[in-house]
Amino acid sequence: MSTIWILVSDAARGRLFEASNKDSAWTEITCYTNSDLRGLPKLGGSGRSTPRTQESTGAARHVIEPHTSYRDKRAHAFAHTIVSDLLEANAHQRYDQLYLVAPPHFLGVLREQIGDADAARVAGELASDLVALTRDELRQHLHDAFPHVFRSKPARAIS
Repeated sequence: MSTIWILVSDAARGRLFEASNKDSAWTEITCYTNSDLRGLPKLGGSGRSTPRTQESTGAARHVIEPHTSYRDKRAHAFAHTIVSDLLEANAHQRYDQLYLVAPPHFLGVLREQIGDADAARVAGELASDLVALTRDELRQHLHDAFPHVFRSKPARAIS
């Protein structure tokens, strides 16, 4: 029997599901939250003023562009936390296949943190922001993306 893990995440929240095989119901085994990013305005930033520098001669001042925004730093740290857990679980053979579902930018951050996708047993990726959906809606989206792996509804147990 094959154990499948499905990580559905964005930079502020993550949900990890487990299915014992492609026909079984999903169980949410872990929920991650990035409290540093939850509630921050999407476009407004953190409210801090932009750093500036004084010209060496004269009164001119120039804006200093940060190399990495606070939001990106916190997203990378959050991805590192999630991926550390996934790689540890992989080392203990707790899953056979891993599916990643995240918005495109955060999916790239996860890929960067994972490194070797084959070694981490990443079987598929879906670049979509689906973290707020219900379990049934998530199952349908994964069925649409990977119809050979996921059924649209779990098989019913015969009593």
